[in-house]
Amino acid sequence: MSLAALSKSKINLYLKVLKRRPDRYHEIETVFLPLDTPADRIVLDFETRPGIRVSSTVPGLPENLENLAGRAALAYSDMAKISACWTIRIEKEIPVAAGMGGGSSNAAAVLRLLNDHYRALPEKTLAELALTLGADVPFFLHGRPAVATGVGEVFRYLEGRLFAPPLLIVNPHFPVSAKWAYTHLAPEQIGPDDSGKLERLIDALRRNDPAGVAANLHNDLAYALYEKFPLLAILRDFLRENGALNAEITGSGPSLFAVCATPEERDELALSLSGAFRSVTVFTN
Repeated sequence: MSLAALSKSKINLYLKVLKRRPDRYHEIETVFLPLDTPADRIVLDFETRPGIRVSSTVPGLPENLENLAGRAALAYSDMAKISACWTIRIEKEIPVAAGMGGGSSNAAAVLRLLNDHYRALPEKTLAELALTLGADVPFFLHGRPAVATGVGEVFRYLEGRLFAPPLLIVNPHFPVSAKWAYTHLAPEQIGPDDSGKLERLIDALRRNDPAGVAANLHNDLAYALYEKFPLLAILRDFLRENGALNAEITGSGPSLFAVCATPEERDELALSLSGAFRSVTVFTN
């Protein structure tokens, strides 16, 4: 017997680092926006032999219990007191270490598949279990736009109808760890934001106003990334100069996203970018 589910990606439209905590984590305020593209496909096979086996379509990606999806399955087995006899196959489309939440999304998809099958844990318990695997894993259980605070684990889901602008996602084919991005965060970037950007951004999503969204993008982690990796600044400037209303790095990078006024302008920008930069992967939403 097999079950399968899509494992979506995300971008951070806004990311403010508020302070560094004594435990060396950072408190943040961020806006998560789920994306339909790129998305991985998770296939869960129920076996007769005991154990948890994880493989993927990407050579070199951690397997079995070294993969967060495998650790999610083990955590579910322990919490639900169910003997684990599962094989997990990850068909990857989300770039690895790209600031798009692929590993967390895979873990959440495994938890959701297992709980849909066994019905062993209430939703609240499942979310608590997800949090033990990573701060943003609970977000992917529901995949709804949200403001996250704390270390990224406290969610306020945005109610009402929201209109995501036409988006172009660009991955430059090299990984960046979140730890590196936070370690190299400029101290002067840390602190609360009283500019009103966050509120204006959410209002623009509600009003279907791509220009308003574009005007209020923010990412405190981006500064160090642009300095360390000049290609990212080159890509950002190309996007802005060739039709995007604005462009920014998502999360800890290195993927960028461009906000466009219309789907037609987004598609034209995608063609221009693919012609100018052969070594990047482009996704449209």
